[in-house]
Amino acid sequence: MEGRNKILRICEISPKYRFQGPRYIELGDASGQEFREDHLIPWLDSLKNNEPAIVDFAGTRAYSPSFLDESFAGAIRENEKNREKLNHVSFINIDPTWHKKLKEYIQEA
Repeated sequence: MEGRNKILRICEISPKYRFQGPRYIELGDASGQEFREDHLIPWLDSLKNNEPAIVDFAGTRAYSPSFLDESFAGAIRENEKNREKLNHVSFINIDPTWHKKLKEYIQEA
């Protein structure tokens, strides 16, 4: 893949995302809301429609259902256009069980 914006490496953004936090900013550090607003939405906005992209979870040590739902499904709840973009995103280096849950959160949004 070409282009720097096509791969979002979560743990390269900040080491604090190695251990995903709670749903909302006011509940603690490394929240899904913070990740969505500060990193995921700007990254999604940089993608063209139907552009394949990757979210890389390499280095993540603990997954939080609240973090995943608030980040990724929350991006869709915030703006429906993000659904189409997320449908073209591959999620790599994520535990298969959590990958399945993440896809469910996105589908249910």
